[in-house]
Amino acid sequence: MSQRRLAAIMSLDVVGFSRMMQGGSKLLLKTLNTLYRDLVTPIVEQKSGRVVKLLGDGALIEFPSAGNALEAAIAIQTELRDPDHHYLVPERIQLRAGLHVGDVTVDGDDIFGDGVNIAARLQSAAEPGGILASKVLCDLAGADYAKRLRREGLHTFKGIEQPIEVLSFNFTDEHVSKSRANFAKTQEIRYCKTDDNISLAWSSVGDGPPVVKAPSWIGHLELDWRNPGKAPIYTSIANRHRLVRFDARLNGLSDWDAETCTFERFVDDLETVFDAADIRRAPILAISQGSAVAAAFAARRPDRVSAIVMIGGFPVGRAKRTSQKDVERANAIKQMMTAGWDDDYPSLRDLMAQIIVPGASQEERRQYAEDMRKMISPENMGRYRGVIDNIDISPILSKVEVPCLVCHGNSDRMQPVEQGRLFAKGLPNAKFIAYESSNHTIPDNDPEWPRFERDALAFLAEHS
Repeated sequence: MSQRRLAAIMSLDVVGFSRMMQGGSKLLLKTLNTLYRDLVTPIVEQKSGRVVKLLGDGALIEFPSAGNALEAAIAIQTELRDPDHHYLVPERIQLRAGLHVGDVTVDGDDIFGDGVNIAARLQSAAEPGGILASKVLCDLAGADYAKRLRREGLHTFKGIEQPIEVLSFNFTDEHVSKSRANFAKTQEIRYCKTDDNISLAWSSVGDGPPVVKAPSWIGHLELDWRNPGKAPIYTSIANRHRLVRFDARLNGLSDWDAETCTFERFVDDLETVFDAADIRRAPILAISQGSAVAAAFAARRPDRVSAIVMIGGFPVGRAKRTSQKDVERANAIKQMMTAGWDDDYPSLRDLMAQIIVPGASQEERRQYAEDMRKMISPENMGRYRGVIDNIDISPILSKVEVPCLVCHGNSDRMQPVEQGRLFAKGLPNAKFIAYESSNHTIPDNDPEWPRFERDALAFLAEHS
């Protein structure tokens, strides 16, 4: 006879299961069995939970309390964030977790009902490696994790009548957050002059061997400390190195009225900051088009560059690619940015934030969208995009002899991973690493962040 009871439900699902099955079901299923046997089940049992059933690509689990369910989900996902975990097929397995508290109908060892359905819907909406929980469960779980839960707004789900308020879990370590806030508070903004009389704003934080960041898309020395894609790598490097950053001409705290905006000037400006910061030779941190700038500088001045870490880079801009679709997209983006960049409601900037850091929280993306308006004017954005879209450093890649670590998300929505591979293929001394991520710049909530951080820091330590 069926019974009803209140339960905390966890729904787990393997990210990309169908795609991975095509690569060989035997190894995948064997690895998943090991994962559930050696990792998931022991954690569930430790938190007094019960694995109701395994579903091939996931699991249904119940707990006697909301707190136990949340703690178990955190423990499972934290283990899978280990850069050296061995659940590979050959790519790293990632899980999504959905959590809810509600009535369930018990029939033998199985459970059914809205509580189960809502947990499954939350799981399907969670980010890879993430946890998405209903506010009801989070409220019942208590205050222990309140500071690490991020509001994701109201979500509507198929088959669920009422919208559900949901929260995600923030894996950023509290000590890292404090360190980041301290860097933002204590950095000193300085200015240097280019040979065409443009003032560039630059800053230096941290101690140790220097690392210089090349100018990337748009930025702001102060606001970038809350940028979900940039702040994590800045913080990590500044905790071990002297990190020198600057705002490129036309944006941030640098001059917005520069008469000249060319790719060659971006390269010149990088050398100007090297001189201003009194750095003879150092590795470069290069993000997006900064990768092309750094490569061009290394080809020009190999004596000043010891290595380059490239993130989401591309050697060929959209307007120079062979695909007509890319050319049309470049023109469309440039026109939209010029026309609607400073709208009060940041619909266009929201879209850009979603493309650049889809794995960041809704709150972080909205703040990033608001900050973008303070970084550059619509007119300068049009000029800027014209330069970026017409980059083509293919002819000089063979001259970049310094070691390069080329990092790219496999599902990068801003610049396709093929551009990262093209970069690495043309560089004489490059190592290419693809991460299972859709982010253009990797937030520290991304499950691939620990692996990326480890790889980048080890490379910088070797070449500083």
